[in-house]
Amino acid sequence: MRRTVFNEDHEAFRETIRAFIEAEVVPVYDEWFAAGQAPRDFYYKLGELGVFGINVPEEFGGAGLDTHKFEAVLYEETARAGVAFGGSGVHVLLALPYIKMLATEEQKKRYLEKFVSGEE
Repeated sequence: MRRTVFNEDHEAFRETIRAFIEAEVVPVYDEWFAAGQAPRDFYYKLGELGVFGINVPEEFGGAGLDTHKFEAVLYEETARAGVAFGGSGVHVLLALPYIKMLATEEQKKRYLEKFVSGEE
């Protein structure tokens, strides 16, 4: 049975993430696992892919979407490959909602652009 929950944008994202995992994560994942963490530059790469900005308002450099479907795609693809993206889930699913809900406009301006890039 064909799923209908995802549209062509989600499937394009899936292909991008799948290729990224194969090229950037699978070859070094055992090293990360042994070290207990992904290297810092990995988070910059996720930022470049736009992973951290999907639910961030456009005014702060994000895509401004209000959906977790892209996160679902991300988790499906990491599970498919048997890898994890370190603390990126905490970054997006735990920290971001609190920043969006509780931060002042000044704090959002200060942190969200760096959040999107993977710097913060």
